[in-house]
Amino acid sequence: MFPRKQDFEVVVKDEVVGLGVISRRAFAKGELVAALSGEIIHDLRQHSLQIEPDVHLYDVYFSGYFLHSCSPNVELDMKNLLVYAVRDIQPDDYLFMDYAQTEDILFKQFPCSCGSENCRGWITGRKEQVAGGASGLMEDIHKEEIHG
Repeated sequence: MFPRKQDFEVVVKDEVVGLGVISRRAFAKGELVAALSGEIIHDLRQHSLQIEPDVHLYDVYFSGYFLHSCSPNVELDMKNLLVYAVRDIQPDDYLFMDYAQTEDILFKQFPCSCGSENCRGWITGRKEQVAGGASGLMEDIHKEEIHG
């Protein structure tokens, strides 16, 4: 069940985010969305997904363009290289994953703009701290949320 052209499209979301994957059909929560494929590499690159420490899947045609959300609509099973819907997905919805679900360390950290209620504000891998100058930015964001 590789991604089929009639089920997905990689499109430009905007000038800030860049490319993202849109679903062209509906998927129910829990449904298998796609199988992952790509080149197995042993270095960290932009658009790669961590399979295990020092082993990554490099896919610049599909999964490398899943967008981040702190409230994702897909979950990746990196052992079996499968993608599942964690909530209902409608046609024209972007596929959103939580990058910290698969990545110990990101190729590059960046501010989160997902807008979800549980937004962490800064996107990191699951085993890394917020990068140097970003911690001050995070404090400013938190103060703004508290004081308005």
